[in-house]
Amino acid sequence: MRKVIMIAIVLIATINTKAQNKIKGRVVEQLEDGVEIPIPGANVYWEGTTIGVATNTEGFYLISEPETYPATMLVSFVGYQTYKQVINEWGHYHIYITSSVELDEVKVKGKVNTTKISAINTLNIQTLSAGELEKAACCNLSESFGTNATVDVNFTDAVSGAKQIQMLGLDGVYAQITQENMPLIRGMSSAYGLNYVPGTWISSIQIIKGAGSVINGFESLAGQINLEYFKPESAPKLFWNMYSNSEGKLENNLQLAKKEGNWKSNLFTHVSYFDKEVDNSGDGFLDMPKTKQVNILNRWEYKDKNYHIGFTARGLIEDRVGGTIQKVSNPYLVDIHNNLLEFTSKTGVILPNLPGKSMGLLTSFRRHNQTAIFGRNHYKGLQESAYLNLIRQTYISNTNHILKYGMSYYADRYTESFSGENINAPFSDKVRVDLMSGIFSEYAFKWGESFNLVAGIRADYYNNTEEINYLPRLNMKYNPTEQTAIRLSAGRAFRVANVLVENASFLASNRQITIGNLNPEMAWNYGTNFTYCFYLFGREGTINADAYRTVFENQVVVDIESPSELSFYNLEGESYANSMQFDLAYELFDRFDIKLAYKINDVHTTYKGEDRVAPLTPKNRALVNMAYATNFDKWKFDITWNYIGESRIPSHFTDAETEELTFGNSDSFYLINTQITKRFRKFDVYLGGENLLSYMQENPIIAAAHPDDNAFDASLIYAPVMGITIYAGIRYKIK
Repeated sequence: MRKVIMIAIVLIATINTKAQNKIKGRVVEQLEDGVEIPIPGANVYWEGTTIGVATNTEGFYLISEPETYPATMLVSFVGYQTYKQVINEWGHYHIYITSSVELDEVKVKGKVNTTKISAINTLNIQTLSAGELEKAACCNLSESFGTNATVDVNFTDAVSGAKQIQMLGLDGVYAQITQENMPLIRGMSSAYGLNYVPGTWISSIQIIKGAGSVINGFESLAGQINLEYFKPESAPKLFWNMYSNSEGKLENNLQLAKKEGNWKSNLFTHVSYFDKEVDNSGDGFLDMPKTKQVNILNRWEYKDKNYHIGFTARGLIEDRVGGTIQKVSNPYLVDIHNNLLEFTSKTGVILPNLPGKSMGLLTSFRRHNQTAIFGRNHYKGLQESAYLNLIRQTYISNTNHILKYGMSYYADRYTESFSGENINAPFSDKVRVDLMSGIFSEYAFKWGESFNLVAGIRADYYNNTEEINYLPRLNMKYNPTEQTAIRLSAGRAFRVANVLVENASFLASNRQITIGNLNPEMAWNYGTNFTYCFYLFGREGTINADAYRTVFENQVVVDIESPSELSFYNLEGESYANSMQFDLAYELFDRFDIKLAYKINDVHTTYKGEDRVAPLTPKNRALVNMAYATNFDKWKFDITWNYIGESRIPSHFTDAETEELTFGNSDSFYLINTQITKRFRKFDVYLGGENLLSYMQENPIIAAAHPDDNAFDASLIYAPVMGITIYAGIRYKIK
């Protein structure tokens, strides 16, 4: 099967085209009695382009999404003044115009779907807009998926306060997480990097399941999560957000945008602070560590008809202090520090006289310093990285045959030290240099409006193994009708593991650590997707179902099967993850939307010759999200119900004294979050609650009274360690 796929890809020649979505709406005239009269034959088009459509007999229109946002939509019809509106994001725009000769007023009622599942894109992409992120507290990227079923948010340990994600049943390290298609979460940032992207900075998140594009790199074993920051053109001139919760945590976000001149700019700032001792469980450990974070990002952009140049610079400092409360006689210290400096650039050359032809260069430079103390375990790491990606786009014969090709280069130097009583061979200032030189090609074919194919292959040379890794990927999409899409995908990916920093949660224990001679991880991913967009009783809905399978050729096995042992070794046997998901989204009545989702994960790994279900991975999950807004969004109400099923808990000691072993599964439980938002002219006020049922894991820390004992373990976490949290905040915007 693999050989057939590779031969097909090589014969086709092989890069990723951005298939356009459609913006829907209706043009009507509203009479004094409120009756709406459709306007057939009205012209709807994008200013400065030749892209346009005419409304049908019922006044409905369906127009291709613009190349970039913001874009100006024009609507014209004989006897009416031309309507003009700036559109900032994909959605459903219902246009009201009044009388013909003297136009007194133009009204636009826009309903923007905050989650978009397209029947047009070749790849299986789900897009979350800023409106979706505003449905919850969404203080950072790890909390941005609370109303989404595709990406699961997991609890890592009971002392660091960090959250991790899972995708297609696999840990978040197997998903390639990027910022505007450049590396974001990898290496040192794997443990806490999701906390370093404030939710208010994000304009949208694209979630790509399965085999993505070869252009963006070699690491997407389960898929890609790409986030877009607000651009100067679409961002408010000033945005301020203040957040506080019932435990005393404070967050402040201030963003400024320079919209005039050839060079436009954004300044993003974030400060968070928490300095209280909270021990509601009464086990002597802080439920949430004391944290201080300062995070600043500045971006500059220059655009004209031929060039697009962009730069960003970011700096971050964060301190986390946790462990036991001060009055405990047997203390256990958790002390984590992170310093991050990053610089990125984008340079694009556009050929306006040759549509479909362009060239771009992406670069990124990063220095990340981390120290972490978990009781006996002391870790220190430094990552120095450089990234380059050169992409050329052209077409063969016509724009139905798009070809992209280029080269990429990753350079990472890791300097690590680890000491403690629990590791067989402590090391100091151990240096590892990873150099990845890659070339890639991708071919995108479009046949009418019904069939798309994206086939790509990349070859990456890794200096430490002195091997070339060939990574073919194939995505196909067929539209039997305009509302229906069927997708198939297959692809191969690889990554280099950084076992200590990626598994920092397991350092919050006294397990004996053994690290073998580890090889890069390699896996194939296969998937299928069905999407159906429909209208029922005049309201829009979407059905989405997919199934994916990830099969590892090699995996770095994280073995916590034996109590008081933590082993890292290469896979000997089978390891796979099957994930199936069903989604339904529908507008039940005006401004009331509901989302339903159910997911089944079946994940197995071979541990020292024995096939077992992966630990701490729920087999079943479900989500229900309901959102209602009054006219003009003056009030917004959101509630999300999550069901988290049972997961396998590895064997562990019951307590430090008896040293009896415990086996079994975790309990299933429910999480309910809600938020109410009141919108005023220039600011919003929101009030919300998380974990309203106040469900908490019983005894999350094993042998909490004996942190020096070998039985001590704060890493076997499957549920919240904190109860109900109430929060409130304010958002202020000057557009």
